[in-house]
Amino acid sequence: MSTQTVDTSRPGTDPGRTAREDLGPVRAVPFTRLLRVELRKQADTRAGRWFLVLIAVVTVAILVTLLATGDGSRTFQDYFEGTVTPLQIFLPVLAIMAATSEWSQRTAMSTFTLEPRRGRVVAAKVLASLVLGATLLVVAAALAALTQLAAVLVRGAEADWTVTGWVVGGAVIALTVFLLQGSAFGLALLNTPAAIVAFFALPTALSVVSALIESWRDTMSWIDINQTTVPFFTGSAPTGEQWAQFAVSMAVWVVLPMAIGVWRVLHREVK
Repeated sequence: MSTQTVDTSRPGTDPGRTAREDLGPVRAVPFTRLLRVELRKQADTRAGRWFLVLIAVVTVAILVTLLATGDGSRTFQDYFEGTVTPLQIFLPVLAIMAATSEWSQRTAMSTFTLEPRRGRVVAAKVLASLVLGATLLVVAAALAALTQLAAVLVRGAEADWTVTGWVVGGAVIALTVFLLQGSAFGLALLNTPAAIVAFFALPTALSVVSALIESWRDTMSWIDINQTTVPFFTGSAPTGEQWAQFAVSMAVWVVLPMAIGVWRVLHREVK
């Protein structure tokens, strides 16, 4: 066994520089790796895994109910709309948990040490939620198609595969909005229970207020995101006014909390 020493008394000798050179060049963490990590975290944790199981169970239950009830004369569009509903309800909760994971599980120190540029971590979290949502939407469409095929083969239903473009487009837009809203609330509050309660309770409370107070209804039609997303479930293109109302509600419920959340993550002290 031999040891190598560095003579620091000689001019131009820098032990620190020699050690750094031995380690090789320092490379930044690729964004694709951050994205893969955030995607894996949404399915690897116990809560995330059980939420995905819950979505699967509810989706199958809805499809079986639609298939077994009535005379079986349902369209592919009926089954597709049935599979999209659980995604719109439950997936935003996964987005919230992804946004708050560093602070609720006390892993912020390790995460932001490995990637000190916090903005890239936030972007990876939001994009991972959207990627997961798009993937599950494709799976939902496939399950709807299989159920429609089963209805034709088992129940003798007529093969009606028609679906309007705005049914699919509306589902994509609505799911994207709810996922972004979930991420925004999670980042703004940085507390999982508080963000989940706020995500479901605040828009619902606003809808109740607008229903009870008639003088507020015109104003709430521009702010209440539950109202402004309704046109995306009708299967027809929204009007110009409906697009404007949707944009205003997005600014209130997505853009504003997202901006607050990003600022908080970038400036919050890690303990």
